[in-house]
Amino acid sequence: MSGAAGAAESGGFAPDLMAGRVAVITGAGGAICAETARLFAGVGCSLVLNDVNEERLLDTVTRVQAAGADVVHLHGDLTDPAVVDALTVLAVDRFGRIDVLINGVGEHLLTSGPFEDSSEASWQLLYEVNLLHVLRMSHAVLPMMKQQGWGRIVNFSSVEGNRAAPHLAVYAALKRAVDGFTRSLAVEVAGDGVLVNALAPDKTRAFQVGHYELPEEYARLASTWVPAGRYGEAADVARIAVMLASPLNTWIVGETVATDGGTLAAGGWYRTPQRWTNQPLLAQYLEDPALNAERPGPVQ
Repeated sequence: MSGAAGAAESGGFAPDLMAGRVAVITGAGGAICAETARLFAGVGCSLVLNDVNEERLLDTVTRVQAAGADVVHLHGDLTDPAVVDALTVLAVDRFGRIDVLINGVGEHLLTSGPFEDSSEASWQLLYEVNLLHVLRMSHAVLPMMKQQGWGRIVNFSSVEGNRAAPHLAVYAALKRAVDGFTRSLAVEVAGDGVLVNALAPDKTRAFQVGHYELPEEYARLASTWVPAGRYGEAADVARIAVMLASPLNTWIVGETVATDGGTLAAGGWYRTPQRWTNQPLLAQYLEDPALNAERPGPVQ
C-alpha cells in the first residue's frame, strides 16, 4: 500500500498505531461507529463488532475485512444481558484479550415530546439503550483491562447531556448519566492503566437523525447552526475516538469531548450572513439576499 493510500486508510494515523490491540465496538452498524471500525482496521487493530441491525453490521464487517482487519461479529441487541456476555466471550475466545471498548449504542427511540406525555415504559427503554448496556459492557471488560494494565473505554454520550433539550428530557438525563459514569469510573481506574472518556456528537450525519436531510435550499443554513460551517461527517468523530482509544492518549481522563463543530461552545449564538446573533430568525435567510439587505441591521 502506498504512503498516501495507507494514510487515507488510517485516517492520518500511523498504520501500526494499534497493531496487536483488540477493540470491541458496539453500534458498529451506525454511521459513526462503522467509520470508527474502519479507522481501527486501518491502524492494525483486530475487531469484535456488534449491532442490532444485521444488514448494516454485515456491511461494516465487509468494509473492515477489505481493509485487511481480523474481525468477528455478533448480531444482537445489547439491551439483552445474554448478548453482552456472548460478545465478551466471543472476543476472548477469538483473540484472548480486550484492549478497547467503544460503547457506541444509543438512540432517542423517537420519544421526542412533552415529558408529561411520556410513559414509564418509554423511560425504561431509553434507560436500557442509552445507559444500562454501557454499565454492563464496562463491567464485563474492566477486570481484564486492569489485569493487563492497559485499556481504553470510550462511551458515546451527546451534547444533549450537557445543554437543555426540550422534549427530550429523559434522553438528555440519561446522556448526562453517561457523562457522570464516565467521569467517576475514569478516576477510579486510571491508576490501573485504564483510561475512560466519552464523546458527545452533534450535527453529524448519522442514521438516527435527519437534521441534515433538508431541501436543497436549506443547505446553506448549516453555517448558521454549526460554527465550523458544515455538518459533521462520521470520520470527524471517528478520528477522535481513535485518538482517545489509542496509545496516543495517555493523559485525558474522565472527559466528555464535544465532537460537534462548536455547537455546544456557541451556547445559542448563530452566524447570520451579516452578523452573530442569539435571537435567530431563520426564515429570513431563505429570502432574496437583496430583500434581506433592506431589513434593519439587527435582523439581517
